[in-house]
Amino acid sequence: MNKLIVLLLLFGFTGSCSKQPKVLNDSSTVKVKTHCFGAEESVESKAQLENEIRGQVKFLGESENFNSIASEMSAYKIPALSLTVIHQGEIEWAEIYTNADFPQEQDLDCSSIFQAASLSKPVTFLAALRMHAAGEIDLDENIQNYLEDYVIPEGKQTPENPVTFRNIFAHTSGITPGGYQGYAKDLPIPSDLDILKGNAGTNTTAIEVVNPPNEILAYSGGAYTLAELALQYIYKDDFSNLMQKWILDPAGMKHSEFTQPLPDSKSDQVAKGHTQSGEMLDGGWRNHPEQAAAGLWSNSMDMAKFLIEIYKTYQGKSSIFSQSNIESMLSDERDGQVYGFLLNRTGDDIAITHYGGNAGYRTGMTMSLTSGNGLVYLINSDNGGALGNELLLSASAVYDWQHFKQTQ
Repeated sequence: MNKLIVLLLLFGFTGSCSKQPKVLNDSSTVKVKTHCFGAEESVESKAQLENEIRGQVKFLGESENFNSIASEMSAYKIPALSLTVIHQGEIEWAEIYTNADFPQEQDLDCSSIFQAASLSKPVTFLAALRMHAAGEIDLDENIQNYLEDYVIPEGKQTPENPVTFRNIFAHTSGITPGGYQGYAKDLPIPSDLDILKGNAGTNTTAIEVVNPPNEILAYSGGAYTLAELALQYIYKDDFSNLMQKWILDPAGMKHSEFTQPLPDSKSDQVAKGHTQSGEMLDGGWRNHPEQAAAGLWSNSMDMAKFLIEIYKTYQGKSSIFSQSNIESMLSDERDGQVYGFLLNRTGDDIAITHYGGNAGYRTGMTMSLTSGNGLVYLINSDNGGALGNELLLSASAVYDWQHFKQTQ
């Protein structure tokens, strides 16, 4: 996992939230809303994590050089952070931190939403897994059989080795690799068909099956858009409605939705996206019609509920998934990944991790399926990846995780 972190550096529960901010320290402009959620016994470990942020490398014989969440948010020009810590399969505490250098973010609270970016993908996959378990779709069927007025361009797929939901979600479909840039709010939003065909008004090229399915592990946002289109054909319903029914509502993710564009009535709930220099994106964020790949709006508590449901399933205690669903998922490991999750096995511990990045947002989540310990962060800045990795390393030290250890 240490090597993986270096590579990444390179490139349910309902809580209440008071509006009263609490200054983390006298020299900081970063504030925390008290409290999204926190058990009394979590206060000490929470304060420790907030003030013992560490880097990737610790030199032997030298004392640890700690920073604080507050100082790192200031240094990285990060406007807001939604953070949730999970302990033994339950939310231990959750907060939203805001930087007073960004006045437009000071009204954020525990119901505020961020773009979850590629964390959308595992949410989509788990919804489809439920559909498959219910007998309503077949993850192994040639996906062309589900498409009505779209034919996948001739490529490396064959009738004997077709593109399927399963290899799409596993990133082994062979479809053109790459992600999505999103669309400025003043631009028309293209349809899924337009995006898949690369029509005028889109900012990506048409998808192609450039490698034989099941042969190469390669991230493909376009493949997820193909799955998105197929699901809408099957159910004759909008993708956002399907996700609400099959995963968001069952998992208790009450502040999450895949609606694109977001209704104007929700604008005040949004943590606006920011560039590396600290400038807010034009309009506050970009629209992502590619909902399955990048279109989820959420916050760290809702995403923690999602992870907890996976943990409960692994433990045989979920009411919405069967234990065999997750066992089957984990059996499909390839090159250290399983359906987009990075898989870490340390001793008897099994942990899953996923990252995301849209313009103006960086996100990440991790969960030990063995101990039930994990963390979710959503950050509204292109600089958020560095702080996100520091949070994972620091939480590992504070909570004695078996993964995300510092290099010494």
